[in-house]
Amino acid sequence: MKKKYTKRHRQEMMKFRKISIRIFAVMMLVGGVTGMLFFFRPDRSNVEMRELTKFPKLTLSSVLDGSFFSELSLWYSDTYPMRDVLIAADQKLKTAYGVTSSTMMVGGHKQGDEIPVNVAQNDQESETEQDGQSEQSDEPVQTQDTLADQTQGETETVSAPNSREMEEEIQNQIQQGLYVKNGAAYSVYYFSQSAADTYTQALNHAAKELEGQADVYSILVPNNSGAMLPEDELNGLGGSDQVQAISYYYSLYDGVRPVTTIETLREHNDEYLYFRTDHHWTQLGAYYVYQNFCQEKGIEPHQLSDFSTMTFSPFLGTFYTSLKNGDMAANPDTVEAYVPMGTNDMVFWDTDGTEYQWKVINDVSTWGENSGYYCYIGGDKPLSIIENPQITDGSSCLVLKESYGNCFVPFLVDHYETVYVIDFRYANVNVVDYVKENNIQDLIIMNNITIIASDKVAATIAGLLS
Repeated sequence: MKKKYTKRHRQEMMKFRKISIRIFAVMMLVGGVTGMLFFFRPDRSNVEMRELTKFPKLTLSSVLDGSFFSELSLWYSDTYPMRDVLIAADQKLKTAYGVTSSTMMVGGHKQGDEIPVNVAQNDQESETEQDGQSEQSDEPVQTQDTLADQTQGETETVSAPNSREMEEEIQNQIQQGLYVKNGAAYSVYYFSQSAADTYTQALNHAAKELEGQADVYSILVPNNSGAMLPEDELNGLGGSDQVQAISYYYSLYDGVRPVTTIETLREHNDEYLYFRTDHHWTQLGAYYVYQNFCQEKGIEPHQLSDFSTMTFSPFLGTFYTSLKNGDMAANPDTVEAYVPMGTNDMVFWDTDGTEYQWKVINDVSTWGENSGYYCYIGGDKPLSIIENPQITDGSSCLVLKESYGNCFVPFLVDHYETVYVIDFRYANVNVVDYVKENNIQDLIIMNNITIIASDKVAATIAGLLS
């Protein structure tokens, strides 16, 4: 039977519809006006921990081929005013959909490749075979004309490519499988044979090109699950064995000097080596690997007591940003930073080529709760240079890294007159040529094992080392 509405009911329904239409119209108007606030757009997202898209350069060629308009559209959507507020509100709304467990698995349905038997256990002939594979077959990356040239006494900026795709790829690698337990998240690692081949061959090529001029060091850092979780728990997560994987990478090297990492970190895993709410390690974890680097290089490491410290709390990192886990919010991390003794001054060039005078350890106590890890070397930049006036022997090193290298670099400052830092995600340079032109003695290639398990990441690094 069809329901009949009284005149009063119909009037109330019409009134409700009119109010709804007006509310919708106001929201659309506010959204439109907000979108037109071109001079109040953010250039960085603290929630997503990344640089936002830059306003594209207007050129005749970019207008004719249409690339300017597509890049303009991307900039407009990526830098919407109040972006972080809206993202945070959306994440909080999602948590209201249901009760989350304190122990859970997020993603983690990927299957890693089988890790081959460690070829280092074979005879010398297997190492010789790797020498024939060390030549890069990828097309060489374009060297930027703006490469900093220290040999001429001039420092110019390093241009940065569009790195948005690489940032997204790395975030997918980090969070493709997360094990959440007691207010901490752990990344699951999945070995990739093709990525391992590309990465190790690239490092071998660099070592061969720099033979007699510079030593090439490889530091492969495990993620927190491989270093911190017990074996039985790790086996239940379905990922790849990081001890075996790192050993396999190192066994393929020819002329590259590997630095011990995971074994030492496991020996100290009752200490605060990794953040609970963020995918990075702490600077204490980096310190133990720094000691191993000094042993491999044949120099004396400094003691932690030699450094002054700065502390930043609370810190809620990338895992919390993604999960909005209540246990994490109730027990945030603390960032402890060790200030170099010789100098705390540095210079870096941002992605738009702007030069900044900065601090190796910068005070971020007034920044947001997501910003603690930015205290190290200004974050992720195309090129950074640290000059230590207390050392005048001409010594230098170059660290090719992603963000795991940020808290490691400060420990190198008191061992070299000049420390160069290049982040492979932002600087499109030929690193081998850069080392030669600037008479750099040590090339330190430092990456997290999960991040380089991506074919795109491995290929990008290979291009820089071609």
